Amino acid sequence: MRRGTSSTGNRTKIVATLGPASRSPGVVGELVEAGVDVARINYAHGDPTEHAATVATVKTVGRGAGRAVGVLADLPGPKMRSGELAEEEVYVEAGRPFVLSSKRELGGPGSVSTTVGDLPRIVDAGDRIYLADGAIVLEVRSSDDSTVTTEVIRGGVLRSRKGMHIPGAERKLQAFTEEDERALAHALDAGADLIGLSFVRDAGDIARARKSLPEGRGAPMLVAKIETRAALEDLDSIIYEADAVMVARGDLGIQLPLEDVPILQKEIIRACNLAGKPAITATHMLESMTHAPLPTRAEANDVANAVLDGTDAVMLSEETAVGDHPVAAVTTMNAIARAAEASAHEHVHPGRRDASDQPVAWAVARAAVAAAEDLGVAAIITPTRIGTTARKVAAFRPTMPLIAVTWDERTSGMLALVWGVTPLLVSGKADARDAQEVIDHAVGQVVGAGLIAKGALAAVVSGSPGRVGGTDFLRIVRA
Repeated sequence: MRRGTSSTGNRTKIVATLGPASRSPGVVGELVEAGVDVARINYAHGDPTEHAATVATVKTVGRGAGRAVGVLADLPGPKMRSGELAEEEVYVEAGRPFVLSSKRELGGPGSVSTTVGDLPRIVDAGDRIYLADGAIVLEVRSSDDSTVTTEVIRGGVLRSRKGMHIPGAERKLQAFTEEDERALAHALDAGADLIGLSFVRDAGDIARARKSLPEGRGAPMLVAKIETRAALEDLDSIIYEADAVMVARGDLGIQLPLEDVPILQKEIIRACNLAGKPAITATHMLESMTHAPLPTRAEANDVANAVLDGTDAVMLSEETAVGDHPVAAVTTMNAIARAAEASAHEHVHPGRRDASDQPVAWAVARAAVAAAEDLGVAAIITPTRIGTTARKVAAFRPTMPLIAVTWDERTSGMLALVWGVTPLLVSGKADARDAQEVIDHAVGQVVGAGLIAKGALAAVVSGSPGRVGGTDFLRIVRA
C-alpha cells in the first residue's frame, strides 16, 4: 500500500522546493518515490515558462506514480534587496555610517543601492534595517529624497542582491504586488494547486489576493506565510481568512528575537489545529543537508518536534532546490517524521464552532472520526468536490487511512498538503442523484484502487448530492 494510506505510514506531508538541483523529470520522480507530497516552486526566482514546465513535470510524474502530488506556487512578495556591489563582497564595519540609496549605482563598504525605491519615505529615525538576511543590522539616522543614512549596529559581510528586512515599516509596503498578480496568473494557467502569499500582515492582505482567484470550486488554496511581526498581531483573523498557513521561521527569526521563534512555532501550529487549518513548518529544517549527506542531530530533533507540535507538513527549501543531496534529504525527513508519528502524543482538536462556520459539517466530521475509531473501520472515505469534507475530518487526526475521492485534479493536489489524507483522483464525474449512489461509487473506486479490501468496514462522510462544501451525512458500510 502506498505511503500514507495505513496507520503505520507517514501522515505528516512533505513539501520540497524544486530548483536547479531537482526539477528534471528523473529527479522529480525520485523525490516523489522518496515521499514528496507537494512540490514548491519559488516564483521569486526563474521565469514563468520554466515554472510552467516544472509544474507539468510534477503532474506527469505524479500520475505515473499513481499519486496526487500538489504544486505550491510561492509568490515573490515585495522584493526588498540590496543592490549590486562593485566587488564580489565587502565588509560592513560596526559603528560606521552606511548609506542606502534608491539610485542604481554600484555599492561598496559604506553604501549600497536598494530595490525599495521609496525607502526614504517609509522609514523613520531609529528604525532598524536588516541586510544580508539579518546578518547586518543598521539603524536609521536621517534621510533625504533618495538616500537613507544609517549607523551600522552589527557588521558583517555583504554581497550583491541580498535580502533586506524593515520590520518597523512593513505596514507601509504593498503585500500583494503587481508582480505577484502577474505571477499568480501564470501559476493558475500552469495548474498550481496552492498559492503561497508572502509578506502577509493582516487578513485584508489575504482578502485582496483572493479577489484575483477564480470564483467557485476551481480556486486553489491560499497559504498565508507568517513572516512579519504585524502578522502575529492579527494571527487569528489571518488563519480564519486563509486556507492554510506557513510558519516562515527564517524571516520570523530576523524580525523577532531568535529565542521567541520556537514558542511562536508551537503557538501558530496550535492555533491552526484549533481552527482546523493546515500548517506548514518551513525554513532550515535540514539545512546542513544542502551539502552534507546527513543532518545534524539538532535538525532531526527540529523535524520531529514540528511533527509532535501537530504540523500538517514539513518543508525543505535549499536542501532540495540547490542542494547536493535532494533525494536523501526527503528520505531523511520521511524517516524522522515516521518515527515521530509512532510516538504517543496528544493532538489539539478543533474547538467549538459558531453558527457562521458550518457547525453541522464540523459536528459530522467529529462524529465520523469517533465512530470510525470505536468500530475500527478499515478507512474513512470522503467523496469531495472541493476538499472541504476531507480537511474537516483530517483536523480530528483519525488513526486509520483517510481517503478523499475526487473528480477534480486541483482538489486532489490541494489535499496532498493535508495531514493524513490520501487523495484518490478518479476519471469522469459522478452526477449522483442520492446519497447511496455517492457512497456506492466512492467505495467502489477505493476498492478498485486496492486501498481497502472488498467486504471491509468503512465510514463514508460527505455532503448530500447537489451541495458543495456542506458535509451532512455519515454512513458505516461494508465495501
